This record gives sequence, structure tokens and C-alpha cells, in this order.
Amino acid sequence: MIRRHARRTALLASLASLAVLAAACGNDDGDSTPATTAAPATTAAAAGGTTTAAPTTTAAPDPKADWPKTLRFAAVPAENAEDISQYVTHEIISDELGIEMEFVQAADYAGVIEGTIAERVDIGAFGPFSYVIASLAGADIDLAGVWGDEDGNPDDYRSYLVVPVGSDIRKPADLAGKKVCFVDPGSTSGYLFPSAALLAVDLDPSETSTDITPIFAGGHDSSALAVKNGDCDAGFAYDTMITSQLIEDGSLAGVIDSVEDENVNPDAAELDIIWKSTPIAAPPLAIGKWLPQSLQDALKDVVTTKVNVDYAVANGYCESVDNCPLSDGPFWGYIAETDAYFDGIRELCRLTGSPKCKL
Repeated sequence: MIRRHARRTALLASLASLAVLAAACGNDDGDSTPATTAAPATTAAAAGGTTTAAPTTTAAPDPKADWPKTLRFAAVPAENAEDISQYVTHEIISDELGIEMEFVQAADYAGVIEGTIAERVDIGAFGPFSYVIASLAGADIDLAGVWGDEDGNPDDYRSYLVVPVGSDIRKPADLAGKKVCFVDPGSTSGYLFPSAALLAVDLDPSETSTDITPIFAGGHDSSALAVKNGDCDAGFAYDTMITSQLIEDGSLAGVIDSVEDENVNPDAAELDIIWKSTPIAAPPLAIGKWLPQSLQDALKDVVTTKVNVDYAVANGYCESVDNCPLSDGPFWGYIAETDAYFDGIRELCRLTGSPKCKL
């Protein structure tokens, strides 16, 4: 039976109250035995010795004493807002650490970036580009992990350019004069890599471009569906949003992959994939360095050992491996990585001249 967040939140509050009571009444293990007190001084006069006081025993300091009672979690809005609240990553972290989790609903990528800069967001699920933007803008954050597979390899992904089936747009150069949907100025696969593709064919991808009419849809699903509905002539989104997620939820009947000729329900296809980016660094989960070091260490351990589909299914957070939303895309779990992993994103940031890179 899948756990419900409300029930866990109430349980955590109850446990917190009990913990306070237990601390007042016993030791850290819940033992009701009184703490060891100093033994009275031994009078050794009869033996001709000196009087010596027995050593006192002091309780070890609580390593969690400086931990906050609540952590604030936010995620860049790759999908509709109501879908983001269903992620289970923050639930696993909350249960494992015994800290209440407040879910911060960000309206756009900038909301998560600015939240970490202002230290109002303690844990952020980023895209690679938005993570780099946040770090360049002064956010004091560190990696807890990146998307990975069960063999410990980063789970990279790609940006796709889609058009309606039958469109005469066949490559990025054909976007001149067209209405083009992007996701968000801070999106890696929804703007940074597409920008590089347009610049390579001498088209300005900026928000003030006169080469194209740029439209920022706000989410990867919204960008793709805007193309389906005729609001954009073409649009960018990340790979599995096009090839599986929108098809599985019924938003798309099928997709033609003109790049690989590997079609999904081609007889009912509504979108055509005409361009794919090179592999993109796996999305990260970042934590604030303002948190106590012991908590940072505990977060990294939980994220890289417990936030994965195997653990989530075994412990009732998800129904199955195929239906386990850790974040905004299908992946096994988080693995450890260093900040240098994103140096390639920083270089592309420089090459495209994105104003977001200069914050």
C-alpha cells in the first residue's frame, strides 16, 4: 500500500513530540534507567589512603541537536505543477532523517534558483543548466547526487525538436520566421542546447529574437503539447517526455522519430522528432551548504543509497519500478558525483553567450 504524505507528516510530528518527551525522561536509547551519577567519595582513612572522587559520566552530545526541524524542498517545473507534488524523493528523505519536509512549489526555474541563493530552499531538484546558473549567481550549494542507473553510471538524456506530422520544417535552419516553443530560459534541454543548435545555423535564439518568434511554455510537456495543438510551429523538450511520458498519460497518441526511424504508434502519430542534441549531463539534486555538516553528510548518504526505485518499491513509496516518480523523468536513482561533472555545461554556457550565465 503506497504511503500517503499527510499520514507521514502527522506521524513525524507525533514522533518528534515523543522524542522530546523521551529526551526529558531517559537517555538517547529510550531507556528509562536514570543517568549515571558520580559515586560518593571513598573515605580511605581507615586504610591509610587518600580520599578520591569517582569519575563522573557525561552524556555524549546529540549529533542531531543543531538540525532544523523542517527542510524546504523545491524542484524545477518540468511538468504541470500538480504532477511535481507526486514525486517521492522528498518523502523518502523526510522519513529516513526524521525531519519534516516542506514542499516549495516553484512557478518557474528562476523560483528554485532564487530560492537557493536566498537560502529559502534547502534541497533543490535542478536541471544541469539551472544548477550551473544558481552556482554562478552565488548559491552556496553542493551536489547530493545526479540521476544514475543501477550500475552507478550517470543517466544522461537529450533535447528533441518536434514538429507536427507533415510539417515542412525538417531541421533547425528551417525554424527561421517560425513560432518556436522553448521550455524556460533556465532549462538545459528546453533552451540551452536548443540555443546552441540555432546559433550553429545563424539564428538568434534569444528572448528578443527577430529571427524566430520564441515562446516559453513553462514546462516540457507544455512545449510539446503546444506544437500538437498548433500554438507553436516547432518546440523543444527532453527525450522521454516525447517518447514515453506524454504517450503513457494519453496526451499524445503517437510519435514519428524521423532521426532514428523508431516510431511509437506511427499510424496515430501527432508529432515528428526531427533533431536530437548530443547527450546532456544528468540532472542533479543539490543541498545547501548552510545546513549543519552532519546533516549534509546524512543527506548525501540517504540520497545515494535510498532514493532509488528499488528501495522506493520495496518500502511502499511506489507501486512498481515502472511507476515510481522520483523526479521529472524516468531514472533508477541518484548516484554520487562531483561539481566538475558540470564543467561541460559551463563551457556551453560560455559559448552560447546566454545572459543567464552572467548572473
